[in-house]
Amino acid sequence: MKRFIVFGILISALTLLTIDVAGVKQAYSEPATETKVDVYDQQKLVKSVLFAIGVNKYYVDGKPNGVVMDAKPFIQSGRTFMPIRFLSNALGVEDRNIFWDGSVKKVTLMARNRVEMTVENPAISVKAPGEERSSLKIIDVSPILKAEEGRTYLPARYIAEALGYEVSWDEATETVLCWPKGEVKPDVSAVIQKAVEERAKLEKPQEPEKPSEDGKPVVAKQLEQMFGVTMAEYGSSLTYQPPRQETMNKRDRSYYTLWYNPENGYIGVSVAWDLINSDTRTVSLDLSPIERVLNWKFPGQPEKVKEIMDYAWKVAEKTKEVWYQEKRLPNKTFYFDGHQVLVVSVGNAFVSVHISKN
Repeated sequence: MKRFIVFGILISALTLLTIDVAGVKQAYSEPATETKVDVYDQQKLVKSVLFAIGVNKYYVDGKPNGVVMDAKPFIQSGRTFMPIRFLSNALGVEDRNIFWDGSVKKVTLMARNRVEMTVENPAISVKAPGEERSSLKIIDVSPILKAEEGRTYLPARYIAEALGYEVSWDEATETVLCWPKGEVKPDVSAVIQKAVEERAKLEKPQEPEKPSEDGKPVVAKQLEQMFGVTMAEYGSSLTYQPPRQETMNKRDRSYYTLWYNPENGYIGVSVAWDLINSDTRTVSLDLSPIERVLNWKFPGQPEKVKEIMDYAWKVAEKTKEVWYQEKRLPNKTFYFDGHQVLVVSVGNAFVSVHISKN
């Protein structure tokens, strides 16, 4: 994804971005999905939880529909890793009992046991009810912080065992099964088959977008019609940027740029100021191009669009008042509907929105 973000930023005459996660207070600040479920049934662990490498779902109690995630389990150093919130939710830990201390990069889970792990520290601390002290176990991996996503991944086996589960790994299907400690291992063969089928669908190469009658991709034509502009080829993408003379003549107003990459469906829209204007405080902001693209891309999602736009306005207004880079608001990524929506301000952009598939 970085390559596409960099491209969009080049189009808007922007600079590379970084994501700051140090100020995050709770791990569950990662965007939630409406499909989250708890795996407790009247305060008892249910029969099973199944994760599959490369599949953006986990399966509870042998149910084949699965719970949708905005990330996929992956293998590193011979261990399966999952995002904090989804792994914890799947194993019965509610959001309010998931904590992230950005100052030391430590995760704390409050369930039957208190479980703690720290990024770059291959150890897990577990404190059981009634015990005065925590027990510390040295392990072979540590949590992984992916700065580009602004999220931390935990080793599934060690967390599951610390929360009271038995864990098994099936090499042939690359699946992890968790079930309550002391109980008989459940038969979830039907769900494993479902997970394998889901993975096959996700790994199937996507067919390239068919061009419109004049040879341009359909999405590019839709953007052109929406804004009444013409997008030109720039490398593997199509872009629109107003003529420089036009932005100079209207430097008291913001202007927008668009870009679209038909190879991966990446869409970007940026609201910027003309560099000839040395005082951004005099520029009148218009973020309606961003809102139009979001409403078009995510119809029927007005609440999510509003959430993104609220933050986009905060970013743009902050940049307008204090344009130098280190004082701008941090980047923020929204995950929903199988997409990532990045809101960022760099270079001469008040705010940019980058839309890509998970």
